[in-house]
This record gives sequence, structure tokens and C-alpha cells, in this order.
Amino acid sequence: MNRKFLVLSIAGTIFISSAIQARETVSPFSERMTRQERSEKVMNSFSGGKGLPPHFEQLQNDFPELADMTLKYAVGDIWGREVLNNETRQLISLAGFAAQGTMPQFKVHAQYALNYGATPEELMEVIYITTVTSGYPRALIAAGTLKELFQENNIKFRRCINAG
Repeated sequence: MNRKFLVLSIAGTIFISSAIQARETVSPFSERMTRQERSEKVMNSFSGGKGLPPHFEQLQNDFPELADMTLKYAVGDIWGREVLNNETRQLISLAGFAAQGTMPQFKVHAQYALNYGATPEELMEVIYITTVTSGYPRALIAAGTLKELFQENNIKFRRCINAG
């Protein structure tokens, strides 16, 4: 059995058992809100209370049906769940975007993670984990994108040194 398969199997088992346990103890989202209300609440939180982010407004202009599907499903049904806090949800998403090599989404969600209180060191940790799960090429690409974001936000780029 190869190592990647073993790691994915273990991660999948943990994820599924965690989801089952969470479902038993926590509601996935407020059932008092409609799908539209949940999506508006999440989008507003993404932007720090400024409404729809500019890139999403552009998506609405260019591809209104795709924007509507994104709002209803991805934002309202998935991002609107209350099992994870916003910072954790963003860090998990960053790992996925880094693994896929989708840097525009990685950059947008890294900014959201910072807005929610994630530290630069936590974002850098996602890069380090990416080396194990997705390889150095993906991690290096994500590291370059993260460095750009830090520069745009006037965040001093500091090396994280392993204390161990």
C-alpha cells in the first residue's frame, strides 16, 4: 500500500468520524435563516461588513447563474454551516486551494483568513503542511502567492523557524 493512499485513508476516516460526531452535537446551520440570508451573512463577513467582495460582483455581472449557484450552495449551504469557526474554515480551504494550485482563490481566502484573525504564521504553516500532502511544487507556488499578499497588506515577511 503506498504512503499517499494510507495518509488519505486515515484522514478520510478521521474526517468522517468527526463529521458524524459533530452532526450529533452541533446543528450544521441556523435553521431560522433562509439559504439567501445565510449566504448574505457569510459574504458580508468575508468582506468585513462591506457587502459583496468586488470579485464576486464581477462574477455576478459576467456569469449571473454561476454566481447564483455559488451563493446558494457554496456560500449559503456550506460556508453558512456553524460547525467550524470562520478562521478554521479558511485555513482548511487554503490547504485545498494550495493542493489544487488555484492561486487566485488561495489569495482571496488567505485575505479572508487574515480578516478573521489568522496570523501570518498560521498561514505559513498551511504552506509547510502542503509540502507533505501535495508536494513541494504546489507549496512553492502557494508560498509565492502568500508572500505577495503579505506585501500588499504591509505584513513583515518573517521566517517561521521550527523550535524543535
